[in-house]
Amino acid sequence: MATLNVLVYNGPGAGPNAHVFLLRTLRQFLGHRYEVVPVGPEALGGEQWEPKTAVLVIPGGRDKPYAEAMNGQINARIKAWVCKGGQYLGFCAGGYYGSARCEFEPGTPMEVVGSRELGLFPGTCVGGAYPGYSYKSMDGARAVEAIVERAAFSVPDTFWKSDPARVCVYYNGGGYFLTDDLAGREPAEDTVSVLVRYPPDVTDPHDRATRVTGAPAVICCKAGAGMAILSGLHPEYAWDDLAPSDYTQPHNETLVAQLRSHDAYRRRLLGAMLGHMGLDVDPAALVDSPGKLV
Repeated sequence: MATLNVLVYNGPGAGPNAHVFLLRTLRQFLGHRYEVVPVGPEALGGEQWEPKTAVLVIPGGRDKPYAEAMNGQINARIKAWVCKGGQYLGFCAGGYYGSARCEFEPGTPMEVVGSRELGLFPGTCVGGAYPGYSYKSMDGARAVEAIVERAAFSVPDTFWKSDPARVCVYYNGGGYFLTDDLAGREPAEDTVSVLVRYPPDVTDPHDRATRVTGAPAVICCKAGAGMAILSGLHPEYAWDDLAPSDYTQPHNETLVAQLRSHDAYRRRLLGAMLGHMGLDVDPAALVDSPGKLV
C-alpha cells in the first residue's frame, strides 16, 4: 500500500510556532504510517495532492491571511475533496477557518468578522473564548480544563485508562462553536457532534460580562462522505515545547506546570481525535513517557 500524506498548511497566516509544534507532534503520532509534510497554497492550488492525502491540517495563526491565500479555487478543491471522503483538521485559526462564519474579537482593533468559504462547520466560530489575546505576547494563553465528551468518540472506553474527565490543554485565542444555532437547519444538526467542551468560565466576546456555559471547544462535522474536526484548543502543544518565562500573568504563570501534570491525558485526547478520523495512531505516542522528537 502506498504511503498516504498528512499535509500541514504552511503559508500566509500560519503561526511559526504553531506550525513547528504541529509538525513535531503529528510526526510523533502518525509518522510511523504517514508522511507528515508541510504544504503551501501553491501546491494546494497547482498539484494533484488529493488522491494521496489522508488529512489536511490547518494550524493556529491568522484566519484572515488563510482566506486571502486560499479563497476561490483552493477552497473549492479542499471542500470538494472533503465531501468525497477527505478529512480536514483545524486548530485555533484553522477552526475559525473551517467554519461558515468567523467572529473574532468583535468591536476591538483586532476584529475579524465575516463569512468563510469552506463552511465545513455550517455555523459560526466565535472568539476568543477568553479575553486578553495578543499577537505580540503570550499574555492571553492559559491552560484550560477541557471537559472531554468521551461517549462522542469512536474509541473504546479502555482507551482512556483512568484519565480524569477534565484535561488541561493549551489555549491561546481560539473560539467556540455555536452548535445550538443549527437547530432546524439543513443539513440536520446531527451532522455535528461535540467532542470537547470548555469549562464554564468562557465569556462572550460580544459582551464579556456574559458567561457561556457548555461552550463547544472541539467539534466533529460530517461533510458529505468526509469529516472535519475543528478545535479552539491546542492539544497538539506539549508542555516541553514551551518556555515558562513567556507566561507571567496571574492566569498563566503556572501554565507549563499544569500542562506537564496532564501531559499523558492530553496525548490520549489528541490520539482519540486522530483515531476518531480513522487515522492509524502510533501506540508509542500514547504511553506515559514517550521519547521527545528532535
